[in-house]
Amino acid sequence: MRNIKKTAVALLAACSLAAATSAYAFSDIKDTHEEKIAADLQSKGIIQGVSADRFAPSDKLTAAQGIQILVKAMDFKAVNGKSGADNIPPDAWYAKAAGIAQDNGLPVGSIKDWNAKLTKEQFALLLYTAVTATAGTYPSVQMLMPVADDDQIQSEAKMAVQFLLLSGIAGLDGQNRFHPQQNITRMEAAEMTYNALQYIQKHNDQQDPGESEDELSVQIEKIDDQVNKIVISKPGMPNPGYGISIDRIDFLTGQKAVAYYHFTTPEPGKMYPQVISTAKASFYLDSKYKVSVKRTPGEDGPPISIPGIDKTLLK
Repeated sequence: MRNIKKTAVALLAACSLAAATSAYAFSDIKDTHEEKIAADLQSKGIIQGVSADRFAPSDKLTAAQGIQILVKAMDFKAVNGKSGADNIPPDAWYAKAAGIAQDNGLPVGSIKDWNAKLTKEQFALLLYTAVTATAGTYPSVQMLMPVADDDQIQSEAKMAVQFLLLSGIAGLDGQNRFHPQQNITRMEAAEMTYNALQYIQKHNDQQDPGESEDELSVQIEKIDDQVNKIVISKPGMPNPGYGISIDRIDFLTGQKAVAYYHFTTPEPGKMYPQVISTAKASFYLDSKYKVSVKRTPGEDGPPISIPGIDKTLLK
């Protein structure tokens, strides 16, 4: 019995040590939130330390390191068996990742020195391109977040920065500054990559079954294992008085369902603020049905259609 107790104590100590080693893999990260991010990315093989127990979170990220992280995070694959990017020595340690990044549309051609440190706006542009290159369907940018140092952001990176800010992937400091020309640290890049993966996962969970003839956004929100909430929306309405109404739901063979809708107009004589709005409607449906949406025959289309973001605002 005494030997059994000793064995149990030894096993408990070993398990505690293993848990502690796993929870605090990098001795130079003291913040618990940052440690969680680093541990998660490390467990997925997305990042690695500069030594067995050091991550060097404050060190600046190089272009080669940044591309390596994004290719691993998004699980990009080589196209047509290519293994290198243009004008990169094939024996460079980052050559394979650079080639895969180029194949998947990342703007690696603008990188002249792969050992140079990336600025925050450069990483933002690479990350934005990486996220939008994945298979998900993501909301378009339809508003601009005020950025105090927006005048320091290059025009080609403005869309990327706005997308990352509005989606919660990146943030501003207490003075609403993004610091686009500062070199990004390894920890900052890791946190933005982690947030991007969370954002992608969220939109994968809310599967998008497609768009109607009016280009409605259709999102599925899981309530439980039996019920989904279906949310349809249409941006670009002239004011909040316009809406969407669900007329009926037809259930078809093969566990398919079609929801029919029409657009509603403002109440006569009622005043509405003249601001561009999003019309929404929702309903609940058995999760076994795959849903699509169609406009009710004979009903008019939307009163106005305003696509995405006005890119002239970003210049």
